[in-house]
Amino acid sequence: MSRLLVSFLLGCLITGGLAFWLATGRLGEARERAGALEKMVEVKQSELLGYTRYATYLGSGKQSLAAQLKLLAASVVRDESATQVVERSILGLSSSGLIAISYSAEYSFGYDLRADNYEIGPSPSGIEVRIARPALVAAPAVQDLKYEILSGGLFTDEKSAVLRLYEQAAARTREQGRLMALKPEVAALCEKKLIAFLHDFLARQPGVKLVPQITVVYK
Repeated sequence: MSRLLVSFLLGCLITGGLAFWLATGRLGEARERAGALEKMVEVKQSELLGYTRYATYLGSGKQSLAAQLKLLAASVVRDESATQVVERSILGLSSSGLIAISYSAEYSFGYDLRADNYEIGPSPSGIEVRIARPALVAAPAVQDLKYEILSGGLFTDEKSAVLRLYEQAAARTREQGRLMALKPEVAALCEKKLIAFLHDFLARQPGVKLVPQITVVYK
């Protein structure tokens, strides 16, 4: 075999070997890139799922809210007072006195969290809770009752009048609580408690990476 032919065959072998090495090398590199891209897609899908997974727990969040009615009540403590003129006549002679009572009243406000009375669902801005306005959830607690006789009458029984005022304090606080429930600041307290509880509940669920804005809408 001539040297020219041998050189030609060796050249072909070297060229073929180089081509094969390049081809297999590029194929391996392409496979590596494809694998990396696939992993990246899986990671991104997992991340995106984490940002929307909260929606799957809205139903259980509703059940959890109903079980925590007492913890979600917003308490407001106020100092209250009342005065009354006491009058009495004997044998055409009249006299009057003036008494005052003071006490501390604790009001508890909250939402009706029975399952049929409100809805939780997604909204364009995040999560929306549609519910009736807050109301008194318990009779106001009246404490530290005190009285003062501002002026006494000749025939009047101020102490009996004080006892009657004490008895009326419970009814007064119930009416006062009903009016307070309509105030924006009381609604804001209740909203804050409900939103904080629901946000914390959803944030603790498996796979949840983000809890969006929660809004309370009154119906």
